[in-house]
Amino acid sequence: MTEDNLTKEQIYIAVDLSHFPEKGFDLASQIANAHEKSICFLFFLNKKEKEDTAENILSSWCDQQKDKIKCNVTYCILSDDIDFTDFMERNEAAAIIFELTEEGVYKNCKKALKICRELRIPYYFIKSNQTVNFKRVLVPVGFLVEEREKGVFCSGMGRIFQSEILLMTANDYGSRAQQNTEAIQALMDKQSLPYKFITAKKDSFKVELEAVEKVEDLQVGLLLISASRDYGMDDILFGPKEQKVINKCTVPVMVINPRKDLYALCS
Repeated sequence: MTEDNLTKEQIYIAVDLSHFPEKGFDLASQIANAHEKSICFLFFLNKKEKEDTAENILSSWCDQQKDKIKCNVTYCILSDDIDFTDFMERNEAAAIIFELTEEGVYKNCKKALKICRELRIPYYFIKSNQTVNFKRVLVPVGFLVEEREKGVFCSGMGRIFQSEILLMTANDYGSRAQQNTEAIQALMDKQSLPYKFITAKKDSFKVELEAVEKVEDLQVGLLLISASRDYGMDDILFGPKEQKVINKCTVPVMVINPRKDLYALCS
């Protein structure tokens, strides 16, 4: 299917033709059904693969799922040299999901993080051995003012999935992380949505990794984090902190990009 035929605001699943993304599709289905959106399998065609083969596989996947879920399922094949951010913005994508596997294109999150770097929508990572569950969501909160954006997603999950939000404020010397948590709390209170506070020992630079260590004890089904605002030399050489979080986490991870441009007058 060509881009001209795509509907707006779809939930995209980045796929590898070697296997059907069962867990990624399960996650996409929950989001799409709850928000009344469509699902689109998104495949990047490289020089080694034939478009006809991709068409056959993707269309069969769509046919197999039509009777299983309420939302519409389609697919799109893109050249691997396309401007991905521009494509997602033109089509007003709602979210994109990556299923991480032991083999194949998405055997780790490095490539996905790179292409999603400029996106202004959530992007999810789920491993083939993980279960989708929105019942309880862990949200570490740091000192950057754009951390307050998490409040929009927290309230959305609280309203639509009846999620219990666990707010984990970084243990900083200053008060900015606490102020960001209070801003999220105010938004949740305004809509009478459930949340709890989780005590953190680490500061804003390590709180996400501390959260990873607590997901099993807290029985959470999703971890919500922000991507790094900027990449330093260590991030370039050894990978950014979100890469470490996704690799170590035993539950799906939802990532949002910081929008410091929205807060120019606040900094």
